[in-house]
Amino acid sequence: MRILIIGAGMYVTGRNNTGTGTILSSIAQYSKLNEVEEVVVVARSKKNAAIIEKETNRINQTINSQLKTSYESISSSADLADEAMNVQGRFDAAIISVPDHLHFEYAKVLLELGVKTLIVKPLTPTLGEALELRDIQKQTNTYAAVEFHKRWDETNLITRQFINQGKLGQVLYYEVGYSQRISIPLETFKGWSDKTNIFQYLGVHYVDLFYFLTGYKPMRCMALGTNGVLKQKGIDTWDSVHVMLEWQNTKTGDLVVSNLNTNWIDPNVSSAMSDQRYKVIGTKGRLEIDQKNRGVEYISETDGIQQMNPYFSEYLEDANGNLQFQGYGHRSIAQFLSDVAQIESGNSTMNDFEGKRPDIQSSLVSTAVVEAVNKSLTANGAWVNVENIEEIEWN
Repeated sequence: MRILIIGAGMYVTGRNNTGTGTILSSIAQYSKLNEVEEVVVVARSKKNAAIIEKETNRINQTINSQLKTSYESISSSADLADEAMNVQGRFDAAIISVPDHLHFEYAKVLLELGVKTLIVKPLTPTLGEALELRDIQKQTNTYAAVEFHKRWDETNLITRQFINQGKLGQVLYYEVGYSQRISIPLETFKGWSDKTNIFQYLGVHYVDLFYFLTGYKPMRCMALGTNGVLKQKGIDTWDSVHVMLEWQNTKTGDLVVSNLNTNWIDPNVSSAMSDQRYKVIGTKGRLEIDQKNRGVEYISETDGIQQMNPYFSEYLEDANGNLQFQGYGHRSIAQFLSDVAQIESGNSTMNDFEGKRPDIQSSLVSTAVVEAVNKSLTANGAWVNVENIEEIEWN
């Protein structure tokens, strides 16, 4: 398999001690059992070449893989279009991990070329862009998905199972509390954090999650934001975003309410990069999920107190004592690569995965909500209908 990666930041490489580097580590782990002939990383800065080499070596040494990568500098998606024939004939799959506002332009080029593509969430900031990508995908019959890795988290799978089994009764409401350290907008994503907000960047996970859990249809929302801290530090975006979102049970017509509170101004000394919890309350029961405190607490003189999540993406020993890259973050990416391999071999078609993956069609739901939330934010919390939901196919 020949893989193109668009972007060279934290989620790709784990640069600047920001983590394992989920995308490169996942591909390296996948390559230990499956043939990966070529991995090319492209981004704008020529300085990334040394980073890609350094992080590839680190990953290979850690999990005893033999991944080979190279780096190419491009100025924009137009460079990819100019190299259309080279890209089209060279790569079996692509993974897009760039700032939110650039997703559409890169995905459009790749889908027009027929390159199977995985896009790190959100799909796009606007539904119009997402619908155009959906139409291109259908015209070119190209497999594509969005990297909503929470669909692979066991705690979310048990929630889905309980809901489907009727253990909670009729779902009444859904509450989310999500916050991140202020280092994310101020340091890690400083170059583009003013072009997004915490709800669009991370709250979208919990919109997609609720749709995955229930299959319900979002109807309307109202959103309010608070600001001050980030603007004082030169970042023009919301400190926090608070959303009330109304859903409709597509089978009964009943209305369900969700409340999503998100911020990215937690102190950098907080015990985890992300504090994430949610509740699902029904007529017969409730589930409370703490996805920060998973029972692993690390205390040291140098690192302070940390609550760790080894289930997302981590290097852990197998039964033979060999380090392997594991976790639901890895499984999300490995599943995409496996799907591509199945399609390339002729053992599966794109239609075999329809409704079973976070594909473009199902990701229209979260994108439509993001657009409505952004409209409500600019309208000082006015109720905004989730538009064009007739474009979304419902079960």
